[in-house]
Amino acid sequence: MYKLQIVVLFALSIFIAGCDGDEDDGPNIKSLELTLSKSRIVGDNTDFAKVSVVNQDGRSVMEYITIYYDGETVSGDKIASPTPSVSTVYAMYNNIKSNEEEIEVVEDKNLKFNKNVLLEQYTGTWCGWCPRAIYQISNLQKTDNRVVHVAYHLSDEMTYSLNSTLFQSFGFTGIPTVHADRNIEWKGEPSEIKPLHTPSRIGISMEVTGNIALVTANINIMFGYDFAENLELSVYLLNDSLIANQANYYDTDPSSPYYKAGSIMGNFVHRNVMIKSGTDIFGDAIPSASVDIGSIYAKEIKFTNFSCSEIKKMIVIAFVTYSSGSRTDEVLNCIKARVGEKLEFVYEDS
Repeated sequence: MYKLQIVVLFALSIFIAGCDGDEDDGPNIKSLELTLSKSRIVGDNTDFAKVSVVNQDGRSVMEYITIYYDGETVSGDKIASPTPSVSTVYAMYNNIKSNEEEIEVVEDKNLKFNKNVLLEQYTGTWCGWCPRAIYQISNLQKTDNRVVHVAYHLSDEMTYSLNSTLFQSFGFTGIPTVHADRNIEWKGEPSEIKPLHTPSRIGISMEVTGNIALVTANINIMFGYDFAENLELSVYLLNDSLIANQANYYDTDPSSPYYKAGSIMGNFVHRNVMIKSGTDIFGDAIPSASVDIGSIYAKEIKFTNFSCSEIKKMIVIAFVTYSSGSRTDEVLNCIKARVGEKLEFVYEDS
C-alpha cells in the first residue's frame, strides 16, 4: 500500500509539472504592452510602422493578439495607409486591451526627389583596358545628365590614399570596375542605369564656395521618410581634369574609339578624379534624431591641404547611403556642384 501511494504521488507530480509546462508554452497573457517602430508615416501605402506587442513578462505575444488601427482589424504587424490622418493603434486578447498609441499619416507632398545615380569608377593610368570604361561613362553622360561620376585611381600618380580601402571593401579584385549606386557592377549598358533613377526619399541641396586653399560645402539633406535604417553622409572633393598618360590596349582594335591613339596616350584628360574625402571614406553617421519626415539635416564640410592650380576644376560630390539593414552601402541619392555653384532640392518631376 505504501509503495502504491509513492507511485501515485510520483505520477501526480509529473502530471502537475506537465501542466505547468503547457501553461508556460501558452500565451499567459495578463496584460499587453504595444509599441510602434515610429509614430509618423507617409501616406503612400508603402511607408509603414511596425507593431510589437508583449505580455507582462516582456514576451512577444503577436501570434495571439488582434491589432486594431482606426477601429479596424489589421492583418500582419505593419500599419500603412494612403490617407493623411491621425489615428490610434491598440491590441486585444480576449477582453484584455493594450495601451493605445497614436500614429500620424502625413500627406505625401514634396517628399520625393529626383534621383541621381552615383557612378564610381576604379581605374589606373597603367591599366590598358580602362579606356573602355572611360569611354562608356563619357558616352552615358551625353544622354543622362543625372549621373554623378567619380574616378578612384589605384597605384598611379593620382591615387588618393583611401581608394584601395574602398575598392577592397566591396570585394573587387580587378580593374576596370564601375560601381553604380554601390548596388550593381556596371558593364557599360545605359539601360542598366535607368531603373536606378527611381524617385528617392532623400533630397540633397548644396552650395560650394572657396579658393585654391579652402573649399567649403554647405549641405542640406531632406528626408521624405522617417527611415528605420541608419544613414551616412559622404562628401568628396574631385578634380575635374587632371592630365597624365594613359595605357591603351585598344590601339590596334578598329572597333574602339581609341584605335590608333597609341599604346600610351599622352596628355590624356582624366575626369572627376578623387583627391580628398571630407568625411570618413565610408561616410559619417547622420544622427537618428535628425531623421524625420520633412526634416532637414545640415552639415558643413571644409577641404584644406589639397593641390589645385585652377579653382574652376574643383567639384564636390555628396551622397547618402544606408549604413544598416538589408541595403547597407546602397546610395539613396547624390549631388555634385562646382565651386561657386548653389543647387536646391529637386522634387520629383519638377
